[in-house]
Amino acid sequence: MRAMSADIQVYTGGPCMCNGYLVKCADSYVAVDAPLGFADWVAKKLPVGATLSDLLITHQHFDHVQGVAALVAATGCRVHACMNYSRELTLEDLAARSWGGGLDVAPFRVDDVFGPACDHAEWGGSRWNIYHIPGHSPDGVAYELSATEDLFCGDILFEGAVGRTDFPGGSMAALIRGIRDKLLPLPHTTTVHSGHGPATSIGEETLNNPYL
Repeated sequence: MRAMSADIQVYTGGPCMCNGYLVKCADSYVAVDAPLGFADWVAKKLPVGATLSDLLITHQHFDHVQGVAALVAATGCRVHACMNYSRELTLEDLAARSWGGGLDVAPFRVDDVFGPACDHAEWGGSRWNIYHIPGHSPDGVAYELSATEDLFCGDILFEGAVGRTDFPGGSMAALIRGIRDKLLPLPHTTTVHSGHGPATSIGEETLNNPYL
């Protein structure tokens, strides 16, 4: 039986058409990732009197965090991630070395660096399960809103695909192992909200994803 549905809105924007999510939780709203332009969109979507308490970062590649500083400035939300802000993680250092620059990420502070030992937390008054899955990026994390069977996985898992592993710290073996060990055991009815593209489900990817 499918769990109750969550109130989830998705914004898609920035140079890589990245998804950012606005999730209504028990006590407040929580965001997952912040692409460029996300802050202005959130300002239009938040109901009058509502607050955005927390921002959860799935990983710090530039397309997922270009809107973090603006979102914090606009809402005062706390930022949660597996690792501290780093130009290596945002790929700005790689771009400077190999791509001739061109990446622009306003620096931000991670208020809560929860680290790989943390497997759950309460944000917005709701319980979130945390799955650390490196391979696409060393700081890769998927967040599950367990009450509604909604999984936000950034670029770890897509409809019919997985994240690329040719960036610094990438490992296809680690990525596939993490998905198989931590995500595929979730209920098949779990909705997978990816960093790019449409939503899918654990059941669909278990049966049909050629990488798994």
